[in-house]
Amino acid sequence: MGDTWITDLRHFLDQDGALPVDLPGPAARLARYFGSIVEAVTGPARTGAPLTGIRCRRRPRHKPCPGQIIAFIDAENDSAIDWHCPVCGDNGLLSGWQNTTWDLTPRA
Repeated sequence: MGDTWITDLRHFLDQDGALPVDLPGPAARLARYFGSIVEAVTGPARTGAPLTGIRCRRRPRHKPCPGQIIAFIDAENDSAIDWHCPVCGDNGLLSGWQNTTWDLTPRA
């Protein structure tokens, strides 16, 4: 059974929208992981398929989960990204991703 992450990416960022230099290593790695999901969903190579190419970060029984993250912009709330691993069940909802360095949505 995976964990459920309800995450506002702005909580990882400083007032300039960057990862703080003094952010502890585990928090910085987690922020970059969630950021990679945002990049996969908003990037120009996105085909609409929910498979991101991002490996699951969980290690059930101390072994890497072989799953690949499925993610998409929530149909009911376009400011949220739903993601999950179909193998271990790790899942979450990302908010606060718009206009971050990870948001690759084309700008007008």
